[in-house]
Amino acid sequence: MAEMNGYGEHKLSSVVITGSLLCNSPVSGATVAIKCHTGLKKRSNWIKAVTDDFGEFIIHLPSHLHAIPHLEKACFVKPVHVPKHYRRCYKTFFKSNIHKGIKLVSSSNGFRVYTSGTIRLHGHSSRLSQVRKADM
Repeated sequence: MAEMNGYGEHKLSSVVITGSLLCNSPVSGATVAIKCHTGLKKRSNWIKAVTDDFGEFIIHLPSHLHAIPHLEKACFVKPVHVPKHYRRCYKTFFKSNIHKGIKLVSSSNGFRVYTSGTIRLHGHSSRLSQVRKADM
């Protein structure tokens, strides 16, 4: 019975969430996490991953969360830690509640891939460039 539900030696399904974290440039070494609503007023624990040199992350969703109906509506991704050397984004990160939903991009043979797309942390220099663009 456990094997039928995907808990045996052979995985019956895999679910991964991909995305990237940017602040004018890729944010490497940041911690990004996903949380899902698992039922009435219940949420999963945070499932975490660290961004690579390109600011990209991959989160492997635990098998007990694979069967959540409408995963796109039940889960959200957010950065939970940004390294201090990204100071231009550091203050805006802690003052905001940045989170993004997920979107199904591929599903085949029990393997589903979702993406949060690009999560942008707006640092001071990006705000200045946006103001300059608006003035033009």
